[in-house]
Amino acid sequence: MVIEVCSTRQITAIPSTQLLFTENGEKVGKHMKKAIGILRNAILATLLVTILVLAGMSIGFIGYYGIAGEHEAATSNYNPWADLNCDDFVDIFDIVEVALAFGSEGTSFMEMAGIEYDSGWLNITDQNGQYYTLVHDKNLTSLDLMVEARGFAPGWNKTYGGASNDGAFAGIQASDGGYALAGGTRSYSAGEVDFWLVKTDSAGNIQWSQAYGGDYYDQAMSVIQTTDGGYALAGYTMSFGEGYFDFWLIKTDADGKMEWNRTYGGMDDDEAYSVVQTNDGGYALGGFTWSFGSGGYDAWLVKTDEYGNMQWNRTYGGPLDDYAYSVARTLDGGYALAGEASSFGVGYSDFWLIKTDASGIAQWSKTYRGSQYDSAYCVIQTSDYGYALAGQTLSFGAGSGDFWLVKTDSAGNEQWNKTYGGSEIDYANSIVQAIDGGYALAGDTWSFGAGGLDAWLVKTDAYGNMQWNRTYGGINDDEAFSVIQTNDNAYALAGDTYSFGAGFRDVWLVKTDAISGLAWKNLTPNSIAVCRETVDGYWNFLRVRLSKPRSSP
Repeated sequence: MVIEVCSTRQITAIPSTQLLFTENGEKVGKHMKKAIGILRNAILATLLVTILVLAGMSIGFIGYYGIAGEHEAATSNYNPWADLNCDDFVDIFDIVEVALAFGSEGTSFMEMAGIEYDSGWLNITDQNGQYYTLVHDKNLTSLDLMVEARGFAPGWNKTYGGASNDGAFAGIQASDGGYALAGGTRSYSAGEVDFWLVKTDSAGNIQWSQAYGGDYYDQAMSVIQTTDGGYALAGYTMSFGEGYFDFWLIKTDADGKMEWNRTYGGMDDDEAYSVVQTNDGGYALGGFTWSFGSGGYDAWLVKTDEYGNMQWNRTYGGPLDDYAYSVARTLDGGYALAGEASSFGVGYSDFWLIKTDASGIAQWSKTYRGSQYDSAYCVIQTSDYGYALAGQTLSFGAGSGDFWLVKTDSAGNEQWNKTYGGSEIDYANSIVQAIDGGYALAGDTWSFGAGGLDAWLVKTDAYGNMQWNRTYGGINDDEAFSVIQTNDNAYALAGDTYSFGAGFRDVWLVKTDAISGLAWKNLTPNSIAVCRETVDGYWNFLRVRLSKPRSSP
């Protein structure tokens, strides 16, 4: 079998002896089929179990972990060579596939399943070209062939920072496929801590970084890409403004050069944790204020024009401390804010969701309660016009603090809630709705992982039932503050690490494995051309299966 590249370059495919089983089994004598099949099954099952154990121990059969630099670490437990049934997971069902591979009478499992051709996972990392033509010489003339073409790209992680203390609290995927990370830096600051914006390419290689700040403590908590291709960062500053801490909004061009900045606040403590760009080109910042409001800390929403000039602001709260940590634009032009409320509810603090109109006037607010401390750190509007809030609960769950996901309808009425965690402290910092309608939550866990505190990614279905979870980290504390659904249907986590990097604490970007169906064309009896989607060799591994329906007995 030969792989023919569209540019006419050819490479030899992986020999069948290097695959876990051959394409069509082997032709053996009638009297030896059953004995050889049983023996082969035992050997292959033992081999696969060994591979699965090694994969679980983060020892890659092909070095798929993507360790491209001395400060990188393993990012997943998936190995394409061990995923025999091609279902995106290395699990017991792959052992079943081996057990059935040759059947009790030596019949090929692929023949029983109607699979006429399976290329196996092919390493095309060092090959150029957007399209690849696989020549299999099977002379498949059936008009009802079913084609399954898939690509696999291993995960990776990168660190960014200097000799001191640097971290990211927010991350996005930029329009060019790269990533923008915002947080704080001591290594490159003019004062104590400065806003820090790091821009990378799609592989996590740094393209540029910019620091913004004064003589004192300035911390970025949120970043968005603006409609003009630049960036907006929101956080709080001690170097500028009126009080102890003020809301601080910075607008940059596409290269991170500051275009303007504005502060908002009074004489006390005012901190912005989230920013969105509004329909009119302006900005809305969500956070909390001690300078204004009803008492203690109150949630605070500030609306500006496209140049950062304040148009209006609103406070929300009662006589005790009430905080907003996240703001989202809603489809009706209003806003949703999530945080924690001590003035309302039944516990020490409760999940809190506020819905406003386009002018910031509260339309309703809801608390979701237990008897202890519960805090929502992020909110999104879901595809059914409801809301999903994620954070930490001490009222429910298995341990001293668990991930908590609350799903509501469009009026804020709770539909269901789920907790995720172990016996120690676990908390969710960020949420996205996945392409399949489920949810991905990122945060930190003491219950699981390799070290003290590890980054934790939890994937659920549309009803909050956990589908899988992964931890990332080393022997020290490593945190995830932001999760991104990437263009290739994978995920990226932004945070900080004490286990890896150049300094005491570094900005950390983790990209998970990507598996996706690939487009194909030019299906002939002996070949098929598969689209790799990008000209820079994005997909590192390729697998094609051709099958046709079997008639019922």
